[in-house]
Amino acid sequence: MLSTRLLLVHRAVVREGSLTAAAHDLGYTVSAVSQQLERLEQQAGMALFEKAGRGVRPTEAGLLLADHAERILHEVGEAQDALANLREGRAGRLRVVTFFSAGESLLPEAIAAMRRELPGLHVRPTVDEEAGALRRLRAGEVELVVVVEPFARGRQPDDDLHRWHLLDDEYRLLLPAEHPLARRGTVGIDELADEDWVVTAGPIDYVRQTTGAICRRAGFTPRLAAESDEFPVTQGYVAAGIGVALAPLLALRAVRPGVAVRRLQPPPEPRHIWATTRVPLRDHPPVLRMVEALRAAARGLGREAAEQRA
Repeated sequence: MLSTRLLLVHRAVVREGSLTAAAHDLGYTVSAVSQQLERLEQQAGMALFEKAGRGVRPTEAGLLLADHAERILHEVGEAQDALANLREGRAGRLRVVTFFSAGESLLPEAIAAMRRELPGLHVRPTVDEEAGALRRLRAGEVELVVVVEPFARGRQPDDDLHRWHLLDDEYRLLLPAEHPLARRGTVGIDELADEDWVVTAGPIDYVRQTTGAICRRAGFTPRLAAESDEFPVTQGYVAAGIGVALAPLLALRAVRPGVAVRRLQPPPEPRHIWATTRVPLRDHPPVLRMVEALRAAARGLGREAAEQRA
């Protein structure tokens, strides 16, 4: 079988017209060029060059092979470039799954940054809850997921997945805008014992669990007036005066009229947000670049939250 190395030598000799010039061009010795041409002629089963003065000229077979060699080496070069682009994250695809509020806030900024830096890489985003996202990751259907998980920052479980901490998503208290406590920048949890509460529930009930935990620590059980499955719906209930609620900052980029966002004292345990991939992909350049883009987006949201909702 013809090798690309032998075809490269053959093309150089045809172009230069002599073994010496071809050897200089390739960085080989003349002896090495001669030996490789002999090997190529043995594989071809016919002479590829004949003497011409101080140099050589290709035979009909040599010209035919040189024409094919040009196309083959061009294709090989393009394949090598394509593989390098894929290896370095400059091309290909990256499938990412996030939960709803991260898909609304973190992911658009991160994808925009990736498109500026790596326009040849196609980032394909979808939305799913934690269980579905991790199932799809383990099944090889996606390369990266963004999930809410309860591990403390800096502590990672020892399993088949690798995690990067993105941010701790703090909770805020939502009040009807006309509520007397809305005039305050910070509200104590003990001041809410007689309030009706709205909780946002989902496949993973972090908000419901957090609401119950902070109220119990303050010595009362929250009186549930309404339940929703999305934070915009929760805001609608609060704006209508149905009750007060907790919501994480990632879900509060758009605050509807009639809702006041305030700090709660003592502050609830935040949601811990992680980017997660399979262990074999933890050093994959597109995954690493996407994680950094997500972290940059998280830092930007943190600054925005500090300025707008202090």
